[in-house]
Amino acid sequence: MKRMNKWLLSLTLLLMAMLFGFAKAPEVKAAETSSVTTQVEALVISVSSKGFKPSKGNYLRIKAVVADSQSPVTVRLRIYNSKGKYVYQKSYKNVYGGFIDLKWNGKASKNNTAGLKAKKYVGKGKYKVEIYVYSGDSYGKKTKSFKVSSSAASGTKGLAAAKTVPILSGYAEVDYLAEVACKSAGIKSSMSDDEKVRRIYHWMTKNYKHVHYDERSGYKAKYNLTKLKKKIAAYKTKTDKKYAKGKLIYNYSSTAYYELTNMVYRYGVCDDHAAIFKILCNHAGVEAGVCTGYYLNRNGTKASHAWNYAIVNGKTYYYDVDVEIQNYGKGQGDYYWYKKTKAQAKKTHEFYTIS
Repeated sequence: MKRMNKWLLSLTLLLMAMLFGFAKAPEVKAAETSSVTTQVEALVISVSSKGFKPSKGNYLRIKAVVADSQSPVTVRLRIYNSKGKYVYQKSYKNVYGGFIDLKWNGKASKNNTAGLKAKKYVGKGKYKVEIYVYSGDSYGKKTKSFKVSSSAASGTKGLAAAKTVPILSGYAEVDYLAEVACKSAGIKSSMSDDEKVRRIYHWMTKNYKHVHYDERSGYKAKYNLTKLKKKIAAYKTKTDKKYAKGKLIYNYSSTAYYELTNMVYRYGVCDDHAAIFKILCNHAGVEAGVCTGYYLNRNGTKASHAWNYAIVNGKTYYYDVDVEIQNYGKGQGDYYWYKKTKAQAKKTHEFYTIS
């Protein structure tokens, strides 16, 4: 009875203290009241074994994946020096999730806390990339270290020496078919980027057909996704493990998902072939993208068109596998529109966008 009275007295005193401001109610940390809904899934840096040397024509490739969220968040990318001061900062606002890709030229940004003059190359030493995601009720962070070294290759040689990781779409069926295609083309990780691109270009030239949408009835699928279900699932498990270890990255490209049917049937038009060429190159660890604009016909007319660029040995070249597919076997020969410089490309192609 006495123990009960003491308990009641203590509770009464506590309530009175809280009421009149003599004591504060116990605080509950935010992490205990709200769930973390947005995080950084992956962060990779393409850099050579000797590090990164800021120089004209060279850049550090930073890729990150932000998990999907129900509300928009802000993503902040910072590069810190060894003293914990940031030399570079960039923010991405109203992000719902997705792939972030930055080519940093090694120059300091405005208002950096390291006291460096903006647009000046940073000095040698150890640095850390930080991707930080935040909003009202969600957050996440991931970091990756690298070094800036005067002994690293500069310019395009620096790009050529940088280690790249495969970029997969994140869609199991697309990535599995891309893996099958690359294996069929004889792609090996030990090959140079130039050889990888050459084999992908040749394989698509021989195995894909230029078929318009209204002409596709009667074509048979090259793959049965239902029968391949177990193999696709096993491959997805394998790539997820590599993704978690930073050995590859997903870009969750919606364009890649839309190309699944064309990859199953191995047909398409210029837009499809350009998208698939990019998928295969990225899958093999080669930076590539899609160019859109017009093809300049010999009779003076021009038609809407799509083709590709790929970075080989630190230099950008252009490839039009769709033109090759359409004319292969018609006396044109293979590699007709392969590995062109920008000046060569402009003779037959009018550029509009590059992505």
